[in-house]
Parts: sequence; structure tokens; C-alpha cells
Amino acid sequence: GTGCLVKAVETAAQREAFIVGKPNRYMFDCVVSEFNIDPARTIMVGDRLDTDILMGNSCGLTTLLTLTGVTTLDEVRGHQESDCPARQSLVPDYYVDSIADILPALGD
Repeated sequence: GTGCLVKAVETAAQREAFIVGKPNRYMFDCVVSEFNIDPARTIMVGDRLDTDILMGNSCGLTTLLTLTGVTTLDEVRGHQESDCPARQSLVPDYYVDSIADILPALGD
């Protein structure tokens, strides 16, 4: 969402920015090194395919999409049915209508 601002700073600085936020895995790698996180036991929960789910899939995490953001289930199905690897990388492992839907599972 801040691409326009980044581009303005790049132009003024005459340098290309190094992006550390989602979907770049830099931030995740920092967290893993600090807290010794096992990606196989970690889930990325988010409401955007192009940032949250893409980062989770790129980092080898299980991904859970909440449909409370801008993403629709029809959009997910379109990516799922595509033969394009870039679109396939946007498909979550699971989805819920709301983050509240996972609360019962957290009690177990």
C-alpha cells in the first residue's frame, strides 16, 4: 500500500529501496534467527493474498486466509485453478470467514 511513497523516496535518493516487509522473507528470517522458530510448526494468518499468504508460502509456512480483508473466495479459486506458478503461490492452505472462527480450535 505504500508503493507510491517508496517510489518517490527512491527517485529523490536515486537509489532502489530494499523492502523488508511482506511479502519479502527478510523479516521472517530475522524472527526465525532470534526465536528459533520451526517453519513446519508455524502458521501465517492474514487477509491479503499478495502479502500475507505469499510470504507464508514463500517461507514454507502453513497459511490461513481470513476473508475479512479485500480478498474474496472467488479470487482464491481463480488462483487455485490457474496453471501459473505465480498465481498458485497465492493460494492459502486454509481459509476462514473471520479470525474468530479459529478461536474454538485454540482452546484444545
